[in-house]
Amino acid sequence: MEIELKKRLSNIDSFGIFTKNAIANDTEFYQIPLGIIYSETKPRCARIADEKYVSDDKVLNWVNHSCNPNSRLDIDRDDPVLIAIRDILPNEEISVDYNQTEVQGVRVECTCKSENCKGYFNRS
Repeated sequence: MEIELKKRLSNIDSFGIFTKNAIANDTEFYQIPLGIIYSETKPRCARIADEKYVSDDKVLNWVNHSCNPNSRLDIDRDDPVLIAIRDILPNEEISVDYNQTEVQGVRVECTCKSENCKGYFNRS
């Protein structure tokens, strides 16, 4: 079954990516397109390797940070992907903990509103 992802208004930060389907734990559900890579950060880009960022306006640029995420970004491979780290319900927002991939950057106030929110995260 193909996973359908849509951008819409988010309670975390302006817009986010939501799944129409349920996604099972440990499912690789989105392959990051590597067509546009920058050697330094640009607005709304995701880090995929040391000093390399990708712009994916379809999905990845709109995946919000959460201190209690439902997905992780696996960048330690040739074909980076989003992987579910627990079962994700239909219409749930896709989120990742960017502190796991951002090794440097600006400390920003976190707006995830999760129970275990750290109050901040680092964004390059």
